[in-house]
Amino acid sequence: MTDALPRTAPVFNPAGPVADERIRQRQRLGLMLARAEREGARLQYWARSAALAAVGLFFILFAEWNAALAFTLSGLVVFYLLGFCHYGLVKRRLNPPWLSFVVGTLDIVLLIFLIVGTNPFEETEMPLAMQLREGSFAYLLIFVCLAALTLSPRLALWVGVSAAASWSAAVVWVVAQPETLVGDARMIDMPVAERLQLYFDPSFVDVIEQSTTVVLILIITGIIAAVVSRSRRLAEDYIAAERARINLARHFSPNVVDELASTDEPFGPVRRQEVAVLFADIVGFTAYSEDHPAEEVFALLREFHRRMEQVVFDHGGTVDNYIGDCIMATFGVPQPADDDVVRALRCARAMSASVRQWNARRAAVGLDSVDVRIGCQYGPVVLGAVGSERKLSIAVVGDTCNVASRLQALCRELDAEICFGSDLIDAVRSMGNEGDESALDGIVGRGAVTVRGRDEPVHVWVVPRSDQGWRGLRSLRGKGGAAVVPGSPALAIATPV
Repeated sequence: MTDALPRTAPVFNPAGPVADERIRQRQRLGLMLARAEREGARLQYWARSAALAAVGLFFILFAEWNAALAFTLSGLVVFYLLGFCHYGLVKRRLNPPWLSFVVGTLDIVLLIFLIVGTNPFEETEMPLAMQLREGSFAYLLIFVCLAALTLSPRLALWVGVSAAASWSAAVVWVVAQPETLVGDARMIDMPVAERLQLYFDPSFVDVIEQSTTVVLILIITGIIAAVVSRSRRLAEDYIAAERARINLARHFSPNVVDELASTDEPFGPVRRQEVAVLFADIVGFTAYSEDHPAEEVFALLREFHRRMEQVVFDHGGTVDNYIGDCIMATFGVPQPADDDVVRALRCARAMSASVRQWNARRAAVGLDSVDVRIGCQYGPVVLGAVGSERKLSIAVVGDTCNVASRLQALCRELDAEICFGSDLIDAVRSMGNEGDESALDGIVGRGAVTVRGRDEPVHVWVVPRSDQGWRGLRSLRGKGGAAVVPGSPALAIATPV
């Protein structure tokens, strides 16, 4: 016989981290639904107030103005104060889970007392049986409907069952009175005249009719609880869908989010396709991080990501990843388009323009300027979804990504704002009239350049830095061929591996 585990021993979770993540998701969903229930309590308060005002106005218009009416209106005021106090506690988050059930029960009990009980100021005392025969039970259904506004099926069910039980108790109490006549006005063995005489007797209680009332209350309660439960599930689905859309919107342009959110497998199987890849990185960010407080570093990083992300989305691109102070974007993900290369090229140039505007604003308040370098290449990649059930994302891998990253790093050595691979430039030129050659203005060739980690050189085209342009270089708008620096062979810059 083995020793029992100590009470403090951790319990093994056979489902592993996936189950833990599901628990956390349910907790987050529970918090969202709790907020929805608080909003429902606010709606319930105003609907309750409007219903009480309508009932009070009805009595004022059609009832005799006397002490009995004042007693009835005072009961409505008590209902309002009860709802007002409950809503005040909900707003301040001081309401325990059981409070709504207690308030719902008090509502039902108070309403039953007003319906069946004797008004002490009534001049003419009516038999108690008459209170059960005027359809007053319908007021109970108002409170069942009000409970449904909280999006809590348990509360709606509780209030409905409480209404049925309280009404049954009131019927039993009335039947127990000595002057009450009990029977069934539908008894077929009685002559019609006797049945009518019995039915219209003020002290008569038809047990079949009252049983039907109780059953009706329970049926309506069940329907309302089912509707609330379905509404709650729809709210859960809506919250999950919105959360998914928010997560997608962090990576994809708005025009792609709808497509991804409405498809079960938006990325499809792993495949190879042509994609434009762009990297943008802040120069000197490590040194900046060492010399500035962490709060300023994060503020700079967030603003950089925000600006670059917006430019990417404005050009229909996808934010693939944030790598520290670097942002990776792709064009042609998840579905390729004919103008991917043009949009990537224009996005790179728009990024540079956005950084210049940002630097102008930073200079106006005495902050250092930000130097951002960009690399962009076009070519084949392998595209597919990676990850696990807990976290699924899209991955773009291949030599094209590596070259784009290396081109971004070359910007400092070539004193350029942007470095483009020749494959991207050739793709833009090959589009002919379908492309936009104005996007090539100011881009000059640097010839074949050896990049780190790659045996074959890459033909590079650059946008020179705006404060020190390259003179004597051939523009892309001229004839084809690699541009060279005057007085030197076709430039090949070797970087250490």
